[in-house]
Amino acid sequence: MLIRFFLIALLVAAGGCKRERTSVAVDAALLTLVPGDTVALGGMRVKAMRGTAAWKKLLEQPGVNARLDRMAEETSFDPRKVLWEVLWSTDGKESLVYARGEFAPMGLEPKIEREGILRMNYRGAMLLGNEENAVWFVNSSTGIFGHTAKLRAMIDARDSAKAGPAEAMRERIAKFPPNAHFWLVADAAALPGAQNLEAGSEGGMAGNFLRNLPKLMQSVRMATMHVSLEDGLALEAAASCDSETGGRQVHDALKGMVGLARIALPEKQRSVLLPLLDATEVTQLGGDATLRTRLTVEQFENIQALLTPPPKKLAPGKASE
Repeated sequence: MLIRFFLIALLVAAGGCKRERTSVAVDAALLTLVPGDTVALGGMRVKAMRGTAAWKKLLEQPGVNARLDRMAEETSFDPRKVLWEVLWSTDGKESLVYARGEFAPMGLEPKIEREGILRMNYRGAMLLGNEENAVWFVNSSTGIFGHTAKLRAMIDARDSAKAGPAEAMRERIAKFPPNAHFWLVADAAALPGAQNLEAGSEGGMAGNFLRNLPKLMQSVRMATMHVSLEDGLALEAAASCDSETGGRQVHDALKGMVGLARIALPEKQRSVLLPLLDATEVTQLGGDATLRTRLTVEQFENIQALLTPPPKKLAPGKASE
């Protein structure tokens, strides 16, 4: 009896000690597929986004639902309903897109019924596409899109112990907040050509920034960014430099760009974009320079409306698609 009471008390205590997540949730099934030579990695938590005002606005954009309807007709899935998470990675030469979702019912094989799409078997793995680009469906809930040759190389190395991004990237991802819908981490020092950017000859604010960009990039080691659309928009971008001097240079450059942007805002767009600049804060702590901004739902929707191109006018006599 005493032992039974002890076990019940232990279970109740364990249930009451549930910890809240302190960092962004990244699907481990996707993360382990990322090649070890990745220099930049980004993510989009689609399932978490579906309840936001930004998602609803996205679906209201002209032509978006029509394209997604067509995709649903050509495949065994509707991305608006079954997509959970998307990752993007690059090794500096080629990019890959990874997706998790319910791509086929009851664990069946996913389908893509489009002209020119071939079903290719490689070492027991199923690829859908052609000799240039394809999707490798690892299983019914995981797909990777990229160059076919790259996918075959990944299949060859799928049992490698070096799967997944570098530990430095994993550490940065673990620091992103749990409400982040978009995130990006880049090994700036390893990006091809990052230290040898052309200075450019353009004039004005953009030209001045480009001329100083090569010097700034020389000190940046890691760059990160994350965005939450939970209640409007909250963005944070950071550059980790090799010294406090480098951090100060990036801080000053970002602060200068924000100040100059305020002056250069076109009068017609000023009332919409000024709140974004007013909410922007640039700080420095040691070698880290950070830019943060926050917009309400209304302010974010106003900027969305400003940046959305107007629908194309059809010529007389032509019916809309």
